[in-house]
Amino acid sequence: MFSSRPSRRTFMTHLAALAGASALLPEVSLAARVSAPVAAPGDEPEAWLTALTGKHRQLFHAHDKWTNGIEYAKRYKESYPINYGVQSTDVDSVLAAHGKTGATTYVDSAWQKYGFGKMFDVKDPKTKDFATSNIFYAGTDDDPGIREALAAGVAVLSCRTALRGMAKELAEQNKFGTAEEIERDLTASLIPGVILVPAMIIAIGRAQEQHCTYVYTG
Repeated sequence: MFSSRPSRRTFMTHLAALAGASALLPEVSLAARVSAPVAAPGDEPEAWLTALTGKHRQLFHAHDKWTNGIEYAKRYKESYPINYGVQSTDVDSVLAAHGKTGATTYVDSAWQKYGFGKMFDVKDPKTKDFATSNIFYAGTDDDPGIREALAAGVAVLSCRTALRGMAKELAEQNKFGTAEEIERDLTASLIPGVILVPAMIIAIGRAQEQHCTYVYTG
């Protein structure tokens, strides 16, 4: 699935990228309890996995539908305690932003610099033109964004394998530097609080090994 030199079609399908601005996370946030964003070598659970201490754990796998995963992950985290009378700390919600929905995990400057709006065919509802900022970062009560999910305590995952594939693709345009330079820039361009995992398809399985139930949100 993840080739070292992905085609444009593979890149557009399996990449993660982009979103914008920083978010202040409450103590309840799982992401705030993770000290290291990238796993250390070895088969022991990464920091974000060991931070899954709630009795009720669910991972929402988002791939093609831009906002479904964000909404469902936030709703699960917030509504479970209300409807079942448990503490917020008893509930862990994980959003795996995979495929094109990974674009929701990067800051505005990355969207503008690398032209992610055009790359992922995302139109700004205000200008009706290709988005030059991450329109999925800030949401509303009816349509929450990544900012609201993080603030609610959702652990938001982004994929390093996809990031590296995107860096190689962008480097071939000879406009943004080498693949290594772009990779460093994209890594620094993740929304604060987003957790970068080595490979999303593996992270999803490892989360299930840590007793997360699985929901595909499209």
